[in-house]
Amino acid sequence: MIKLTRRTLLVGTSALTMAGMVSFRTMAASRTYHALLVACTEYPNLPQRNWLIGPKNDAGLVHEYLLKNVPDPVRFAPENITLLAKDVPGASGLPTHAAIKTALADLAAKVQRDDFVYLHLSGHGAQQPQIVKGDETDGLDEIFLPVDIDKWIHRDAGVPNALIDNEIGAALDAIRDKGAFVWVVFDCCHSGTATRAVEVDDELERKVEFADLVGGSEAERAAAIKAYDAVTSAAGSRGVDDNGARKPAFSLTPTGGEPIAKGKLVAFYAAQTVETTPEMPLPKGATDAPRFGLFTFTILSKLAENPNVTYRQLGQAVLQQYSADSRTRPTPLFEGELDARVFGTDKTDAVKQWPVVIKDGEATIGAGLLHRLTPGSKLAILPSALSPLSDAVGFLEVRSAKNLESRVKPVEFDKKPALKVADIPANAYARVAEIAVDYKLIVARPAVAKGLEKETALVNSVLDELATAKETGFNIELVEPGKSAELRFAVMRENAITGAAEDATDKPALWFLPASGDVTLKDGSKPPLIIIHMDDRQKLVDATTRNLRTIFRATGLSRLAAASDYKPEDVDVQFQVKRRDKDGLEPLQASVVPRVSPGDEVHVLAKNSSDLLVDINVLYVGSDYSITHIVAERLAPQATLEEGLLAFTDTSFGMERMIAVLTEAPPESEKEDLSFLAQDGVASATRGVGSAASFSDMLTDLGMAPATRSVMRLADKSGPKGAVMIFPMETVPRA
Repeated sequence: MIKLTRRTLLVGTSALTMAGMVSFRTMAASRTYHALLVACTEYPNLPQRNWLIGPKNDAGLVHEYLLKNVPDPVRFAPENITLLAKDVPGASGLPTHAAIKTALADLAAKVQRDDFVYLHLSGHGAQQPQIVKGDETDGLDEIFLPVDIDKWIHRDAGVPNALIDNEIGAALDAIRDKGAFVWVVFDCCHSGTATRAVEVDDELERKVEFADLVGGSEAERAAAIKAYDAVTSAAGSRGVDDNGARKPAFSLTPTGGEPIAKGKLVAFYAAQTVETTPEMPLPKGATDAPRFGLFTFTILSKLAENPNVTYRQLGQAVLQQYSADSRTRPTPLFEGELDARVFGTDKTDAVKQWPVVIKDGEATIGAGLLHRLTPGSKLAILPSALSPLSDAVGFLEVRSAKNLESRVKPVEFDKKPALKVADIPANAYARVAEIAVDYKLIVARPAVAKGLEKETALVNSVLDELATAKETGFNIELVEPGKSAELRFAVMRENAITGAAEDATDKPALWFLPASGDVTLKDGSKPPLIIIHMDDRQKLVDATTRNLRTIFRATGLSRLAAASDYKPEDVDVQFQVKRRDKDGLEPLQASVVPRVSPGDEVHVLAKNSSDLLVDINVLYVGSDYSITHIVAERLAPQATLEEGLLAFTDTSFGMERMIAVLTEAPPESEKEDLSFLAQDGVASATRGVGSAASFSDMLTDLGMAPATRSVMRLADKSGPKGAVMIFPMETVPRA
């Protein structure tokens, strides 16, 4: 939890002088773009329960995106993309250890200065005791598993054919030594310490248990596993460095100086070293959706929505999407030259528009589910790419959508009649005409637990009642246990959970769990729960209603980030952390998830670089779904807000979020004050618990629990703009 420490300074500043930006178009047009895509799906030497499905779909999707959807003048020629995968069109072979090493060496041999190299590795990761003693602080090597890995028998040699972190780092250094820029994405994980309390049918973790990698006799296997367990238990706080910051799986970026001539590096990791990362059918809700890595799909969807971003902004967008989807784990990591622009593109405004293609009487556009287009989405038909929305000659509606393509049809909309397909102008563009945010919360029922059948039946009857009740303050859709959901229920006793304290209660309770179904009792955190009293159904109804209303509002606030239409150059918001035992402030980057402890403070620095009035509200969403309204201020043009906001206490721990809400203020309007969103949290103690016109309207909708979704119409100069910026953090006890 937090306590407020208001120390406000609101000052006007002189107009900021904009520094000249160096255009990358000349470099992008002249450099060569290379890619190596590695997808490891089937592992013949591992049990079939360790085989994956998603990596080959990851590779196919990335391959298609690089060939068809990267922004001009970026161009990945087919001959410069190497695809190592099974059963994927265009693949040149299987992703064996030798094939991956050869492909990396080939890249190092042929790249030139200022070339761009994209590397994508999807598959299993794991850990093994370090081969070089003293090389790893936790005594473990992180490894990526090609499809031809074998059982670990020779204990001094490691897992046969595994790619070790040092091996990957050396291969990337060889490419960078030629002066090429490298962006590498690891959609794999290496270990997991969380306990999954409920099964999730559609999710598969990209994790191999160490025992499955060990060969030899039973006695030899037992000895090896015992030695591995000894290393992991002695490693202390795995996943964080000596300063308490998160550690990436592969330490690729330098800690000191590097030669100027060496190419830069950006690395994206799906999870920290003590977490797992899933693959699942995506996008959510799509019929017969193929299985993708959550990390890969989210990166590409955010990049498709706005290709003209920096790597830091892309990382921030990924974390915001995880937050909107109620994903408290895994925690992606991003490091390297994060302020460079993705693919070296220009800093230009991203306009969500695409050429309309007419063929055989059907209209299509080169955008789809990755671009947040779904059946029913409305797009304006414009004569050219430069036309304002006011020049729309008609509108289109998405009939069906694939990941990178949609079938569209003319419709009557906004007082304009539906055109005939033949009347759509040649060279017309389709531009997104509205942004919709679906607030509905998908909730998975609890599975029947042995010995708790009556309690589970009672909970399900309560959920049936609440799902159809009026004026509850929330809108939920119930699905069966294990199905895709943003919130999961479980009926269980706390003392039955792995890692529970000795004094944990044996009373049956209804647990509110995240989308992953994990329950974490470490570092002082605990999911919300309600003790079930079989003789008092109404108490369960009332407590569940309060909890769902609280969770619904906190989740909806995160989803509003999808409707943001402010640009960083309009209003810049920075949060800074003041550590209890250190002087000075350190920036709280939206692209990382820092760890904070009781006594640490958060400060805000906001600058309004626009020529309009802007209202800023800062809210704090706790791990218990509480919402604390901290500040509401109006920023005049070119004004700055500096404020010490809050200090952390020791009353709750877990994944929490600092949220800045920006709304453009019309002249002579009242200041936007979102204090009506404030709410208490959901209890986690083991005791009984008694079509919108503007962004501002969408915020009001959230407070009123909209029935389905809230829509903001887009226009050249329509309603006031707005944005929700999410800065996640993890609160942990002070060591």
